[in-house]
Amino acid sequence: MARTFELEQPLGRDEEIVLADGLLRATLADAGSADPHVRALLVGGDAGIGKTTLVHALGARAAALDLGFTVGHCLDLATGPPFDPVTEALRAIVKHSGTRLEVVPGPARWLAAGEPSSSEGSLESLLLATEALARAAPFVLALEDLHWADTTVRDFTLALLRTCRAPLLLVVTLRTDELTRRHPVRPLLLELTRSPATTRADLEGLDTDGVAQLAQRRTGHTLPALAVSQLLERSAGNPLHVEELLSAADIAVPLLLHDLLLRHADKLSTGSARLARLASVGGSTIDVEVLREASGLPDPQFQTALQEALDANVIVRVRDRFTFRHALLREAIHDDVLPHERSKMHAAYAAALRGRVESGTTAERWQFGAALALHAYAGHDIPLTFRASVWAGLAGKQYGAAGAADHFERALELWDRVPDAGAVTGLVEADLPRLAAKVLANEGVGDRVQDLLRRAVALLDPYGDPLAACRVYTAVGSSWGEVPELISRAEALERAITLAGDEPSRELAEALIASSFHHSNLEEYGLALRLASRAISVADTLGAKDLLAEARWELADPLFNLGRCAEALTVYRDAVKSAQAADEPGMSLEARGELAYFMVICGLVDDGLALARQVRTDAERAGLPRFVAFGAEQEVEWLVWDGRFADAEALFEEACLPAKQDYRDRWMRVTLLLARGEARSALAIEEEGIAAGTAQPGVGHSPRLIDACEEVSDHQRMLATAQALLATTAHTDSPLRLALAASCSYRAMVAARAAGVPPAEDLIRTAADALDVAQRHATSEWSQTWYGMHLALAEAFEAQLACLPAIAQWRGAAELASRFGRYTALRPQLELARELLAHGAREEGKEILIRLRHDAHAMGARWYEEQATLAARRFRVPLPQVDARAGPLNVLTRREREVLDLVSTGATDRAIATALFITEKTASTHVGRVLAKLGVANRGQAAAVARAADGATTARDER
Repeated sequence: MARTFELEQPLGRDEEIVLADGLLRATLADAGSADPHVRALLVGGDAGIGKTTLVHALGARAAALDLGFTVGHCLDLATGPPFDPVTEALRAIVKHSGTRLEVVPGPARWLAAGEPSSSEGSLESLLLATEALARAAPFVLALEDLHWADTTVRDFTLALLRTCRAPLLLVVTLRTDELTRRHPVRPLLLELTRSPATTRADLEGLDTDGVAQLAQRRTGHTLPALAVSQLLERSAGNPLHVEELLSAADIAVPLLLHDLLLRHADKLSTGSARLARLASVGGSTIDVEVLREASGLPDPQFQTALQEALDANVIVRVRDRFTFRHALLREAIHDDVLPHERSKMHAAYAAALRGRVESGTTAERWQFGAALALHAYAGHDIPLTFRASVWAGLAGKQYGAAGAADHFERALELWDRVPDAGAVTGLVEADLPRLAAKVLANEGVGDRVQDLLRRAVALLDPYGDPLAACRVYTAVGSSWGEVPELISRAEALERAITLAGDEPSRELAEALIASSFHHSNLEEYGLALRLASRAISVADTLGAKDLLAEARWELADPLFNLGRCAEALTVYRDAVKSAQAADEPGMSLEARGELAYFMVICGLVDDGLALARQVRTDAERAGLPRFVAFGAEQEVEWLVWDGRFADAEALFEEACLPAKQDYRDRWMRVTLLLARGEARSALAIEEEGIAAGTAQPGVGHSPRLIDACEEVSDHQRMLATAQALLATTAHTDSPLRLALAASCSYRAMVAARAAGVPPAEDLIRTAADALDVAQRHATSEWSQTWYGMHLALAEAFEAQLACLPAIAQWRGAAELASRFGRYTALRPQLELARELLAHGAREEGKEILIRLRHDAHAMGARWYEEQATLAARRFRVPLPQVDARAGPLNVLTRREREVLDLVSTGATDRAIATALFITEKTASTHVGRVLAKLGVANRGQAAAVARAADGATTARDER
C-alpha cells in the first residue's frame, strides 16, 4: 500500500510536491531495477521564492519513504576546497545513515575518515563514492544555490547526471534572477535542461489565496481582501517579500529587501543606473520608446544602457513587454531618487508623452493621456496637468474606463488655477462633474454620481450658454434614479430638449437618447422608440458615429419589448458596428453584452453564450472589470437556468465579484439561492435591497420576491408583491412585460389559493387584463422567446385558477421552457405532472414526476425536489429511493471534476492545461479550488477522495 503524507505543505506548491513525490517513488522503485539511473530535479526561482522551503519539504517526504536525504550548500565566497558542497553532503549521508548502511561501501569509506588524500578528493572518486552509496541505499542529494557553484561543483553535477548508474535523485536549486547573460552556470543549466533525466520546476509567486494564507499564518488573523490584493501587487507573490512587507512599520520598502533587491542595480554603470532610475519614475510597465525619448540619449547609447540593465536582470523582457524584475525593485530604485531629480524626470516623461495624446487609437490616447496627466502633475506643470486630465478623461470615457472620472475631477480641482480653462478645453466648468458622473453611471457608486450631478448643476451660469445647461440637464435626466435636491429626471430631460432647440446638434442628439433611455426604464416603449429614432436622424445629419452608435443601441430595447425581436437584434448588431467604427471600445463591449442577453432569451443560446464569452475575453484583455462581469452575467444566468449551479457560482465569483457591482451581485446571489431552494437566505438579501432602495417593485425585482415568498410559504406577501408588480406595468405598452407580470401574478394567486388564501377579485381582474393585452399582441416573432414562455405559463396558471383542466397549456409551456434550460423547465414539468395525475393520465404523469424529482435532486434544486416528493405522496406515486447523502464531489463544478480526474492520474498543472486547452495559471487556480472545496491539503489527498467517491458510487450501483 502506498504511504500518505501528513506533513505541512509549502503554500502554493502543490504541483511541485506532486513532481517531487513522483521522483521520490521512482527513485525508490529503481533500487530493485537491473538498470538504475540518476534523476534530477532542477528548482529555479528568484531569491525568497521558496526554493529552500520546498527542499526541506522534499527531505521530510523522503524520510517518510525511508530514503536518505542530504544537502550541500554552495556559498557566494571564493574560498573553500574543491568539491566542498558535494563532500559536505556525502559525508553527512555516511555519518547519519544509521542502520541504512551496515557497511560503508569501499569507494565511499574515505568520506568517513578525516581529510581525503589528493586522489580521494578528485572528481572520479566523488562520482564513484556517490554511485556506491546510492547502490547500497537510494538517497536524495540536494545541492543548494548552484548559481554560486565553482567549476568543480558544476563539473561534478554534469558528470553525475551523465555517468551515474544508481538509484539517486539529484536536486539542485538556483536563483534565476542571478543568471545574467554571461553567468558561468548558464552552459551547465542548458545541459541539465536538455537531459531527459531532468525535471524542471520553476517557482512562481503565490496567487491571491496563497498570499492570504501566508499572511494569516504569519499574523494570526485574516487580512481584508483589499489588503491581500495590495500585498500581492507589491510582492508579486514572493513569500519573502510578503513576510517582510507584513513586518514593515511603514509603506516603504523594508531595509532587508531594499538591499537584497538593489544588489544587481548597484553594479550598473552610471548611464545604465540613471536609465533604471528614470524607468522607475515611469511606472511598473516600461514603454521603451517613451523611455528613450525621455532619456534624451542618442539611440546607440540608449540601447547599450538598456541592454546592460537587461543583462543584469534589473529589467526583464517578456515578448514585447518590458518591466522591472520585481515591483518592489522598481519601488526600491524609485525611493533612491532624490525629490529634485524625480521632478525633472517626471517633466522629461511629460515632454515625451505630449505628442502622443491627441492621435492614435482610443486605447493609446487613454494610456498616454493618463500617463501624461500623472507626470505633468508630478513635474508641477499645472496648465499641462489640467489639459492632460481632460484629454485622459475624454479618452478614458470612450475606452470605458472608470478611472476617467478621476481625471475629470482632477481637472475640476485645477480649473481656477488655469487661465482661460474653458477656451483651452472647449468646455464649461460644469461639464467636468457632468462627464465624471456619466463615466460612473454604471459603476455602482450612486452616491458619488449624485454628488457630481448636484455639483454640475450648481456650477451652471444662469446667463451662460444654453447648450452647456442642456448637457448638464441631460446628465441629470439619464441618471438611474431621482437625484435628491434637484428637479425630477422627467423635468430635467424636458428642459434639456427645450434648451437644445430644433437645430441638429450633439446636445440635441444626447438629450433625445437620454429621454429614450428614461422612457424605456418607465416601460413606455412606443415613446422611447420615437425618441431614439429622432436621435438617429440627428446623429446621422451630424455625421457623428459615436452618437449614431448610442442612438441605435437605445433604439433596440424598445423594439424588442414591443415584440419586434428580429429587428431589435439587427439594430443591436448595427449599434455594435457603429461603436467599433467610432473607436468606442466601452460602448461596443456593453452593446455586445446586451446583444448576447437578447440572443439567449430569443432561444439563440449557443450564439448568445459565445458572444458573451467573447465580451468577457475582450474586456479582460482591455483591463475593464465591469465589462468582464457584464459578459459573465449572461452566462451565469444561463447556467442557473440550465441547473448548473456550481458552475454558475464559480463563474460569478471569478468574473463578477471583482467588479464590485453591489446591486447586480445581490440580484445574482438571490437567483442562485432561490434555484438551490435557500429561500430564507435569498429573502434576507432582498430585504437589504429593499432597504437600500435598489429593489423597487417591477419586472426586474418582483418575480424573484414572488419566488422567494412561495418557497417560504408567505402567501400574503406573494399576493401583495403581485399587486405591486401589476401596478408598475399597468401603463406599459409592452406585451412582453405584461406577459411576464401576468405569469408571476397568476403563479402567486394559484399558490396562495392552494394554501387557503384566496386572492382579491381586483387582483384577478388586473392580472386578466394584463394577460389579455399580451395575448392580443402576441406574434409568432416573440411567442417563442423567454417572454413567450411566460405567456404560456400565464395561460396555464389562469386555467388552474379557474379550476379548468390545463394539460394542453402545461404541455406547451413545458416544451417552450425546455429551450431555456433544465432548471427553467422544472416548474411547467411539475405542473404538467400534477395535472396529468389529477385528470387520470397516471402513467405519463408518474413518468414525468419521477424524472423531475431525479433531475431536481441531481442539480440541487431542493425546493422542486420537495414539491415533487409532496406530489408523489398526494397522488400515491412510488418514487425510486434517492441516496440523500451528498457525495463529496457534488460541490465541484463540471470543469473542476475534469480537473480532479486529471489530478488523480498525477497530471501536473501543465498537463492539465494542455488536456483542457486552458492556461497553466487557470489550471492552477482550478486545482486550488478543488483542494479548498474538498477540504484537503494536497493533490494526493484529493485523488484519494476521488477514488473513495468513485468506489462508493460503484458499490451503490452494484447493490
